[in-house]
Amino acid sequence: MKGLGRLLFGPHRSRQSARGAKTYAARLDSQLAAFEARFGGSTGEQGAVAPLTDSPVFLLSAGWRSGSTLLQRMVMANNPAVIIWGEPYDLALPIQGLADQFRPFSEVWPRDSDFAGPAGVDLSNAWVANLYPPAASFRAAHLAYLEALLAAPAEALGRSLWGLKEVRLGADEVRYLRWLYPRARFVFLVRDPLNAYRSYRQKLSWYARWPNRMVTTPYGFGAHWRRLSRDFLELQSQGIGLLLRYEELGEDATVARLSNYLGWPVPRPQEMQKIKGLDGKDQVRLGTVEAAILKRGAGRTASEFGYG
Repeated sequence: MKGLGRLLFGPHRSRQSARGAKTYAARLDSQLAAFEARFGGSTGEQGAVAPLTDSPVFLLSAGWRSGSTLLQRMVMANNPAVIIWGEPYDLALPIQGLADQFRPFSEVWPRDSDFAGPAGVDLSNAWVANLYPPAASFRAAHLAYLEALLAAPAEALGRSLWGLKEVRLGADEVRYLRWLYPRARFVFLVRDPLNAYRSYRQKLSWYARWPNRMVTTPYGFGAHWRRLSRDFLELQSQGIGLLLRYEELGEDATVARLSNYLGWPVPRPQEMQKIKGLDGKDQVRLGTVEAAILKRGAGRTASEFGYG
């Protein structure tokens, strides 16, 4: 039986190694720290791109129907120099996909022997099965991608400051973006998950991560909200970004905090022209079971924000 198990499931040591890899890849802080410790001194070389701005603005909300588009418009209202892209190429997962590329980095991978040696070495007589460009090029390529995708089009439109709003990005993506843009500004937005779900309920077809994670149930919506909201709380406790509640966006104190954080005046929602977008039935009545399932998904995090 032991031999059959090995044939069906692989060697024990291999399965153990796979479990360890999944655990290590779960958070991006260790990988970025390992990259910096090993290669940080050389990241200014190998074709590094000078960014259009070193302080882009990222507006991140805990899921859909949380007021992120309203916040996006507020941020652009009184500053003609800024453009905030709206969930650019969301199904393609550009930010998540880029961040995921750093998950394997560690103190031992890539091996030092994998990098190309000094110029002039006869590579035809060397072991080149694994032959990597410098790590500085890897980082420079990431910055160049975001600059080409987001910064250059902003500049072409006469905007010297760019940003984006998203409803799927959490702590790992924030760590990645801060690593590339240390002076980036982050605004985190949460809304009562019950009201957000009421507005989302008629959709039940949007993806947290395409193509495998479509949010189709109240529990799935609540769990997505909980994951992002917990990440926002963690980041805020580390002094990263500005955390706002949708229900308080119209308050003078909230508008003042946002304006001070960004560095330019932001209008109150009441002062904004109403724009008809996707209709959401915020006042739809939820059944007892449906509401209970949603609350189960959102967990105790909802009460930490003062939501009943």
